[in-house]
Amino acid sequence: MSMYKRDLTAAVLAASGQYPVVTLLGPRQSGKTTLVRAAFAEKPYFSLENPDTRARAEVDPIANDRQK
Repeated sequence: MSMYKRDLTAAVLAASGQYPVVTLLGPRQSGKTTLVRAAFAEKPYFSLENPDTRARAEVDPIANDRQK
């Protein structure tokens, strides 16, 4: 995958070292998910747009952690 280098990547990584949750806000289709997935490639990714995935997360939000 080819991606433009973003100055924001360093700030997101630095914030993740200081805070347990970092929120990235911006308009649709601006590259938020792409940036975060590239910066944290070793972390699992789940989209909660799918109603089934969202329902499972609501019922048991730590189920994925137990499966590791």
